[in-house]
Amino acid sequence: MTLEEARATLGIPAEETSEEAVKRLAEARERLAEMVRMAPTEKLGDQFQAELVSFDKALAALREDAERRRQEKMAGMMALVPGAVTGTVVKSKREGFLDEPSPPKVVKSQTISSPVSATVPTPPRAAEEEETFSESHGAAVVPSSEVDEDAVAEREVVKSGSGGRFFAWAFLFLVIGGAGGGWLYFKQEEQRRLEVTRDMLTLERLGANLVANRRWEEATQVYLRMEELVPESEQARVGRASIEAGRREEQEQFVGYWSGASQAAFEAGRLDEALEAADKVLERYPEDAEVHALKGQIVAARREAVRSQLSTQVRAAVEKKDWEAAEAGVAELANRVPEDEMISVLAKEIAAGREQARIDHERAKELANSARLRDAGKFDPLVLEWMREAVALAPDDAEIRELYDRVASYTRTIHVPGEVATLGDALKGARAKDRIVLAAGTFEAGVVIDLPVELEGAGLEETVLESHATDAPTLTFGPGATGTVIRGLSFRSTGFDVAELRFPGVQVRGGEVEFSGCAFRDASGNGLEVIDGGLAKASKCLFENNGWDGFAARGKGSRMEALECRSMGNFAHGFEIWDGASARILKSVARENTRNGILVDSVADDLEVVGNQLRGNREYGLLLNAGAAGKVADNACRGNQLGGLLVRFAAMSVIVEGNTIENNEGSGLILEQGLRADTYESNQLRSNEGRNLNDNVRFTAGN
Repeated sequence: MTLEEARATLGIPAEETSEEAVKRLAEARERLAEMVRMAPTEKLGDQFQAELVSFDKALAALREDAERRRQEKMAGMMALVPGAVTGTVVKSKREGFLDEPSPPKVVKSQTISSPVSATVPTPPRAAEEEETFSESHGAAVVPSSEVDEDAVAEREVVKSGSGGRFFAWAFLFLVIGGAGGGWLYFKQEEQRRLEVTRDMLTLERLGANLVANRRWEEATQVYLRMEELVPESEQARVGRASIEAGRREEQEQFVGYWSGASQAAFEAGRLDEALEAADKVLERYPEDAEVHALKGQIVAARREAVRSQLSTQVRAAVEKKDWEAAEAGVAELANRVPEDEMISVLAKEIAAGREQARIDHERAKELANSARLRDAGKFDPLVLEWMREAVALAPDDAEIRELYDRVASYTRTIHVPGEVATLGDALKGARAKDRIVLAAGTFEAGVVIDLPVELEGAGLEETVLESHATDAPTLTFGPGATGTVIRGLSFRSTGFDVAELRFPGVQVRGGEVEFSGCAFRDASGNGLEVIDGGLAKASKCLFENNGWDGFAARGKGSRMEALECRSMGNFAHGFEIWDGASARILKSVARENTRNGILVDSVADDLEVVGNQLRGNREYGLLLNAGAAGKVADNACRGNQLGGLLVRFAAMSVIVEGNTIENNEGSGLILEQGLRADTYESNQLRSNEGRNLNDNVRFTAGN
């Protein structure tokens, strides 16, 4: 590119010199290079880079012109040296002054006449040498007799002048050589700079593309190469900064996405999914403190979920007296959650369950022996009652079951569907004290029983009575059903009713009915309901997934009795006593109900709640809203969300003692304002997340 083309390309005004333009355009060149780096698209970046190459070519032409002008200034200084500019050869009076030195010349001295001196002739050999020396140096040989002192002096001056010219020529040589070498050096340097510039541009563009594609390691290598070409390069520094910024942005995006996914899964209870998402973050960014904390919460929740699941399985096995399954569950818990305190708790429950089963079996054998001694081969209500209790205590003892079947056969027995098709048909022809036996299977019910009968199924998981939730309870017992005994049946409602008043699964209205080994499930209302002064006794029964309470007694004179029952997963309370009803609840379990394990809201004076396990309910394990008299003792309230045991002022007459209240998510024992804390000192309070004892509490109206 010519100088004129370069000046036109760069738009340099006529009055500005090349040297001035080079200095001014250096910053413009950096701005253009920045445009190449920051181009939003590859096509635009290529266009900017082509312009930058043209810019650099024009700038190189300017630099060359500036260098030429600098050399011209130097030449003006060199003009002071003869021949330095014109190139004319200045001849020395002594040619060959750089040749090897010649042998010394013998010069005759002028002889001064003296009276005592005589002229000594020059030897022939010396004369020849003198002639040879003279010829070799281009000077005439002067006889010594003709030598003039002035001539000798002149020759000495010529010698002195020849030495000065030597140094002048040497200086001239160095200046010209230095100027030429300098010009060549600057030319090579300019070429090297252009090559470095081109390489830097190429690397800069490559680095930008690698950064844009998040290929951080490759981009880092590119900027390291740029620093090798140009140490402390600004472009390399900016590139490295862009890598760090990109990595931070990538980390923020990656961590934000996967930690958010982990948090969402954690809150939704999908713990395995939550843990997997958290591990994705920590695998790439192991120092992230927030995700470490989140993972800790997930691991703790998984631990608690495993703990809760296995604890539930173990307790269910204990309730079924499946000791092998219960012990296997404890072993798995010890393996998955080592050193958890629940391991020893469950082990104690298994040991206590085994001991109770042994005691129950011994008692069943005693009852069976008494029945054998009294059996006279005819119906005897006392013998039949003993054998019913014996079967309930030891349902798996074949010998006891055989004796029961024999004494039960003394009464009239109606088989469904062997003799009649339905339960309704059997009841139509039944008399008081008749025995109705239902085979395994599901039967439509929705019937009313108003006479004392014995209703027996093949087992609570084998024989099912059901009715639609909007039609009627599965069974309704009237006042005339007093003395009725129900064993081995499951009651279930189909469909669901959302009305304010809903049918229970089974209802006892004024009569006295005993249930043994039965299940009450999926009712829209209460599982088993006692009203109108009735009495329902339940032993070893299950109340599960009912729309209101599992087992409820309502109204003055109504009473519930529950022995070794389980009430769990109900939409309201496990057990509820209210509006004047009374209750006796012993050795039962109320767990994981939506509201309270047991709610007492009645002024009846014969309350007895003793030896129950109340755990995992969403409100309180036991809530005493009211009570005229009675006892709440030796119950265990654990892991309930709002608190363990709440006593309102209206229940101040109820004795509350010897209860274990621990590990609840709220406070342990909550006492309303006006109750004395020292009255409740016999209760054991420990390890509750809220206060162990929260007394002097004021409740607002409606709470």
